[in-house]
Amino acid sequence: MRKTIGKIYQGATKLALATGASLALAGQALAQQFDTGNVNPIPMPDVGLYELISKIVNTVLIIVGIVAVLYLVYGGVTYITAGGDAEKATKGRTTITNAIIGIIVIAAALAIYNFVITEAV
Repeated sequence: MRKTIGKIYQGATKLALATGASLALAGQALAQQFDTGNVNPIPMPDVGLYELISKIVNTVLIIVGIVAVLYLVYGGVTYITAGGDAEKATKGRTTITNAIIGIIVIAAALAIYNFVITEAV
């Protein structure tokens, strides 16, 4: 059980880091100005730190939530198509259990985030 939770945690951490890096690098790419003469620079929106963090957290939680639901569907399909194979059925049940735990963790993270933000603002 701990190995599975560890794998989920590692996957979610990698996904969060990749998402954060891509969001951070996207702003730098858009901010570059090219010396082509008549081209106007791209206007950057005036976004505060609160809005930026809120967008990043919401994006990460949405992506991780979608992945968790897809993992749940995969586990359900594995369990249904086991066809009497005890090993595949066990794998399907384990996958479903891990996906439900992941969804609960994501929901708890969202609830904690919303509580902290509403208390801080």
